[in-house]
Amino acid sequence: MGENQKNEGLTHSMYWEELGKMDPGNVVQRTGAAYLPERGGYSLPILNQQYLILPQERKIFNRRGDIWEEEKVRTFFNLMVLLYLMNADEVEPAHAWISVQEMKGGAAFFRGPHALPVEGLQKAFGKNPEAFAQSGKHLGGVELLFGDRAFALMVFPKVLLAYILWKEDDEFPAQVNILFDSTIQKHFALDGIWCMTLEVSQRLLDIQDR
Repeated sequence: MGENQKNEGLTHSMYWEELGKMDPGNVVQRTGAAYLPERGGYSLPILNQQYLILPQERKIFNRRGDIWEEEKVRTFFNLMVLLYLMNADEVEPAHAWISVQEMKGGAAFFRGPHALPVEGLQKAFGKNPEAFAQSGKHLGGVELLFGDRAFALMVFPKVLLAYILWKEDDEFPAQVNILFDSTIQKHFALDGIWCMTLEVSQRLLDIQDR
């Protein structure tokens, strides 16, 4: 195991431990999750699906019909869920959109290795805005009247993202923008926001690849 993997595992372990020590009533009040005392964990809607997060077992389950199935999730999904449950604020979405340039520290942070993950989306959907809209709909997206196609996603009960596509034409390449509810920094630090966009963007691509 490489040094980065060791550090990543240690970080996740610390987050699981911290979440397990939190007062469930406080977590529920802040996040919009439901606490299931018989399971010792939280039921939380994420991207149009229902998940069960068990801090003591350090596992995440996805609801399939009437049963919970353990899901093998990507690192970024695991991380964004833990960060949300630990740090989300009680404030509700304002339904006002901002770019990373309007976030405190965003202009400096979201560049280079932390640039928003839009290149893959532009390549996959630049000539097919209908597929873009369908991928968003699969994740619970609500249509927005921006660009050629756009939708808002409720990632968590308190966290909204918007994806906007301008399709490729003879003069300009495709362009995808990601916007955020103006309350986003009440719930996530900049690195957590970046982590979340990596996971959500990849999910949109995964749907396209099916």
